[in-house]
Amino acid sequence: MKYSLLRLGILIAFFLVCLYLGLGLVFSGIAAVIAAFAICYIFFPKLHYAAGQDFHRFISRSPKPQNRVALEDQEFEDSYTDTESRKDV
Repeated sequence: MKYSLLRLGILIAFFLVCLYLGLGLVFSGIAAVIAAFAICYIFFPKLHYAAGQDFHRFISRSPKPQNRVALEDQEFEDSYTDTESRKDV
């Protein structure tokens, strides 16, 4: 969350500076987006890494099979899906 807010703050600040310099609305927007991503990526790597970890935790919340039967079923389904996808090609 901190990383997103920091990036948004830099984006708005850079956008307003570009508008003040008279670069135009579209160019200011494009320059602000590129600059915000670049500045945050280069100068705040710990926040970037933490945001990536948070995102990974968010998308990997699928339930994991707990018992042996569920694991065997999962392996069988995966192998069946793989063989079926190879037949199509």
